Amino acid sequence: MGDRKYFLDWLRVLAFAALICFHVGMLYVTWGYNLKSPRIYPQVEWVMEVTSAWRMPLLFLISGVACRFLMAKLGPGKFALNRLARLGAVVLTAMLLVNPEQVWIQLVSQGATTQGYFEFWFSSYLTSDPELIHALHRPMPTWDHLWFVVYLIPYALLFAAVFALFAKRMKFVLPLWALLALPAIWMSFTNVVIATKAPITHALINDWGAHLKWIGLFGLGAVVASRDDFWEELRRNRLGYGFAALLLLTIYLACRVPWLNAINSLNWTVCYRIAEGVYGGLAVLAIAGFAAHLLIRPSASLSYLNEAVLPVYVLHQPAMLTAAFLLFPLQLPIVIEIAAIIAAAALVPLLLHHY
Repeated sequence: MGDRKYFLDWLRVLAFAALICFHVGMLYVTWGYNLKSPRIYPQVEWVMEVTSAWRMPLLFLISGVACRFLMAKLGPGKFALNRLARLGAVVLTAMLLVNPEQVWIQLVSQGATTQGYFEFWFSSYLTSDPELIHALHRPMPTWDHLWFVVYLIPYALLFAAVFALFAKRMKFVLPLWALLALPAIWMSFTNVVIATKAPITHALINDWGAHLKWIGLFGLGAVVASRDDFWEELRRNRLGYGFAALLLLTIYLACRVPWLNAINSLNWTVCYRIAEGVYGGLAVLAIAGFAAHLLIRPSASLSYLNEAVLPVYVLHQPAMLTAAFLLFPLQLPIVIEIAAIIAAAALVPLLLHHY
């Protein structure tokens, strides 16, 4: 399988850092979220669109790469047990012990409950109060922001089964040009499916549009994991992919101008989602190429952050929502408020992980 690709570890850490900033941004835009600031800035949505097209695709691609290397180390059976135990334990612990706080904050901010936190936790959250489930629009206990980890579990188990059954029989190797074209093609196709037929629900069972998109990117990561020619191509031509991504970004953002948004037609939706997919696919290639050129060395910081990234991901949203819930009534200068919320979202989970 070759040497460890440290740039992918860096990309994983940086992608989760971008996710924290994205979630903080969700507090201040018009898109639906657990908690909303009394000060809304719709213009921030333009900045968030820059990362929204590639952030989660990059994470699923990297997850596929990581699973392929772990599979080579453990074998299909041990790999499946490892993923089921490790990720399953994370999800169950978060659903029962971590997420109740952010659900309580959401319901209190909406005026759906006046219960104290511990009363809500034991008498409503763990007992799945139907009235509050109706107000929340999702079940309790909930995995909420941990849907990414939840979805990785069946993908990893399916990958283990496919590897165990077919790995020794599969002789066909995709050409390099096909691997380079697949991210943009697959993301464009699945974006259109999601926009027109199967909106994303994060509900696992009834979310086939999202599964189509994410499992394809996960599988692509598993395929390219050991293809050194793929990573070298991205490194060598990173500027070309970067310029192409910027060009598609301008087209994608142009589709969001108000007078074009007023065109409510199926054809325009398809064009918009294709532009999003092509931009997102090129951005994934460009970002991976720059990382493969610049972030190639191991370090103590990388080892620490790579270990911390999962607990930080689990804990960042409750920490962020708690900070926002406490800070919003104070009406601090907006820059100070946002900086404090970002610090809480990043540093509180890091401190809990460290100590």
